[in-house]
Amino acid sequence: MKELSEKEIKALTLDLEAQKKEFELLLSLTENSAQPVKLKDNAGRLSRMDEMHNQSILLANRNLTKSRLKQTLSALEKIQLGTYGDCIICTEVIVFKRLKAYPETTMCLKCKSKREA
Repeated sequence: MKELSEKEIKALTLDLEAQKKEFELLLSLTENSAQPVKLKDNAGRLSRMDEMHNQSILLANRNLTKSRLKQTLSALEKIQLGTYGDCIICTEVIVFKRLKAYPETTMCLKCKSKREA
């Protein structure tokens, strides 16, 4: 399998940098909403329950965003180390189209499919 070209690496680096900024912005914008719900803020029991439910969804989304940010930062580090695009299972080069769709991915499609099966 062919290695990623410099042009491909540059395009993927730009994608990862944009993704990193997007995740950081999303986490920043939702920081205040992630604070615990105060009992005095909502007078009614149902509105307080709604607020707590909405907050649990927000926290789950923030956790997913944090995880994807961590993967994105890891991918950017791998670019610096020269190991970006190598499947962590079979060590083959992950095809450019897959990396373009999921730039933080660590597995080729074949290994990912086997793992999910």
